[in-house]
Amino acid sequence: MSWGGYSLTKKATIDEPKREQYALRSGLVKEYASDRYYRQNAQQQRWLAEHQRHEAVEKALMDISKLRYEREDYVRFLVKEPFKEPVRQEFQSLLPERLLIAERAFRRPINIRWGLIAALILSVALFPGTVTFILVVIMVATLGFLQFRTIRKLQSTLAKIEKDTRLEIECKVRAQEELITQQRRIHEEAEEERIEFYVRLLNGDLSAAIMTIDEYLPKLVLPFPMDVDLDLQGSIIRMKAWLPAKMIIPTERTSLSESGKIQYEKKESIQINKQYAELCAAILMQLSAVLFAKIPALGKAYVAGMNKDSGREECIITMVMDRSQMEAVSLSSTALVALQGLSAVYDCDEYLKLLPVEPLFPTEWQDIDLRNIRNMQVKIYQGIAPGMRNRTVDEN
Repeated sequence: MSWGGYSLTKKATIDEPKREQYALRSGLVKEYASDRYYRQNAQQQRWLAEHQRHEAVEKALMDISKLRYEREDYVRFLVKEPFKEPVRQEFQSLLPERLLIAERAFRRPINIRWGLIAALILSVALFPGTVTFILVVIMVATLGFLQFRTIRKLQSTLAKIEKDTRLEIECKVRAQEELITQQRRIHEEAEEERIEFYVRLLNGDLSAAIMTIDEYLPKLVLPFPMDVDLDLQGSIIRMKAWLPAKMIIPTERTSLSESGKIQYEKKESIQINKQYAELCAAILMQLSAVLFAKIPALGKAYVAGMNKDSGREECIITMVMDRSQMEAVSLSSTALVALQGLSAVYDCDEYLKLLPVEPLFPTEWQDIDLRNIRNMQVKIYQGIAPGMRNRTVDEN
């Protein structure tokens, strides 16, 4: 038995390290599998985020081609808006409130004295006697005198409060009416100034046109920042739009496989050039649509799309249009189709790469003093889309 017991003990001591080693290895496998699962999940999330960024960029570029032209109706702004009378505050309730507060302050001592007088008179009936009668008469007379003074003080206090409160109410009402009169005057002056501005804008005043352009053109939603130079004279505007570099067009399309892995498809040069040409055309049409929609006296616009890809300032698209042409091409299927309807000047090679052209200059300005031409620069930067910020930073 001792030999058998020795054998069992020895076997147990031999198997013990094996169990510990197996448990250790099993734990490492589980830990490695869990870590691998989380790393794969994180990688899939990064792929999804990158794919979504690519899609957001492509969608932002495509949305520019959706031309929205709606002429602003400024005639409705020529109607003076009536002044909205504010709700007047009522101050008449101050008088009864203050009178009640003052009366409550005197009510307790008056009631106490009336109670004492009644108790003294009752004591004469309960304890008849000459001494009692004399003492009661003296005390009642004293309390009556004090009560008389208190009532007189109450009456004078109430009269003073009523007088002061009525005067205060009158002052408050007068101040309120003066404030409303001032607000009405400010409103009337603002309405006259507003209507006078729109009259000047409708009559072609350059200062009013510049203020309107400076208000609306920077609000144009573009997925990247850009600068626009404008020259104004009479009913003619010359616009130079500094177009983004071609590198803003993504060179690859992305998709997700069934396993969630991102896949890249490289675009051909002709596809990139075509997309860039459509983008440039859409930008120029969007800018022109804002000018014709917001400036009622604008008769003709000379537009030039400028580019710095080659290191030099070059014009790649130029055109001239009037209001009727803008309205005619506003329903075009694409911006390039709109340019063809406007007989825009642009050139491209066999790969659809836009080539430099000579920008059009207003023939109407040949005989005028250039110092009479108003200049302004507008920066558009409010609608930068996700994924575009890094591209524009790299471009600059």
